[in-house]
Amino acid sequence: MKVLEVAVAAWFVAAPGTARAEGPLTLDRAIELAMSRNERASIADLDVSIAEANLALARTRFLPLVDSQGTVAFRPRNDPGTVAEASIALSQPIFDPSAFPLHSQAKHELAAGKAQRIDDRRRLAFDAASAFFTVLLADQVAQAAQRKLDTAKTNLDTTDAQFKAQLVSSNDVTRAQINLSTAARELAASQGNLQAAYIDLELLLNTRIDAGLAPPAGLLAAGRAPFVVTDDVIANGTSQRLDLVADKELARAAHESAREPKMRYLPSVQLGAEVAATTNAPLSGNTLDALVAISARWTLFDSGARSADAKARDARARILDLEASQLQRSIEAEIRAAALLLASRQQALTAAGTARDAARKGADEALILYRQGLAKAIELVDANDQRFNAEVNYASSEFDVARAYLSLRLAMGLDPLEGK
Repeated sequence: MKVLEVAVAAWFVAAPGTARAEGPLTLDRAIELAMSRNERASIADLDVSIAEANLALARTRFLPLVDSQGTVAFRPRNDPGTVAEASIALSQPIFDPSAFPLHSQAKHELAAGKAQRIDDRRRLAFDAASAFFTVLLADQVAQAAQRKLDTAKTNLDTTDAQFKAQLVSSNDVTRAQINLSTAARELAASQGNLQAAYIDLELLLNTRIDAGLAPPAGLLAAGRAPFVVTDDVIANGTSQRLDLVADKELARAAHESAREPKMRYLPSVQLGAEVAATTNAPLSGNTLDALVAISARWTLFDSGARSADAKARDARARILDLEASQLQRSIEAEIRAAALLLASRQQALTAAGTARDAARKGADEALILYRQGLAKAIELVDANDQRFNAEVNYASSEFDVARAYLSLRLAMGLDPLEGK
């Protein structure tokens, strides 16, 4: 019985919906979980499987078809009373004009599917990274709110003691109580936002997260490095965009599809062979018969269906060409915009760091002056509010830099992490 309990417990631990991350979750591990557990990754793989099946189907137009059949007839009033017949037929295309562009179309669609699969999984990794940083930011805000609440409690205790010693008025106590209530409200709101961010991340990773997250120090540091956009950078980034590769392959597939109606103007030639056997010999006395034939089919007039089909497919191919061209132009704009955004976020982070340090110093000085009776309660409350806002702004700026860095890597066709 105990063995059964252990087995059941092990099954629940291994089940995809109940698996939990052990220890603080790193960004690398979060991306791995998204790749292995999120349905989007499996869908991308299945799309490639469909394209592979379509290519195999297109290849069958070059291969022979073998068909066999047999019958047994019972005729009580005839002689013989039982007749058995069997035949086997082979059909081999010799020249099928439409098969060539359709096969080429399927090959390009498979190439597009493979490129799109990699890009879909890459974008899933970026979505996981974005959700990861959303949790980190929410956690930083919650920590700042907790520090504000702790400070507000200390200030209330200090103010209450000073009031009892008749060093401050009851109005100072009231302000301290209001500040404490405000801090408690902000902490509750920030904790709710943190829980919601965890839910979104768990949904994306398809796993429970119990031990918190480990900030990616390497990525945060890389995001602070200066970045200069050059023509070589844009060219390299464009060449790495697999969604552009997929679009171009789909356009090539559409052009191959547009060739198919024109190939119908040519005749198709087919080789056929058949062997038949019967137990009831005909007048010739042969119970085994065979034939080999070559047949040709040529549609001389189809009421304009071929030309209309070709025109529609040509237009579709041209549309895909234009969409690929538009994407290629937009990639340059994405890279330039992402680089500018990163530079502005880096400048904002520097300013936020200066403001945070000044706000912390100001809050500490205000507390000292307040305890010495040289500052009013309103000044202490304002100083604590400024420190809280400065800490939140710094955390937001820090992760804004990380997000901008990720956006730049996304635009350049790279993965979220170096060396991945």
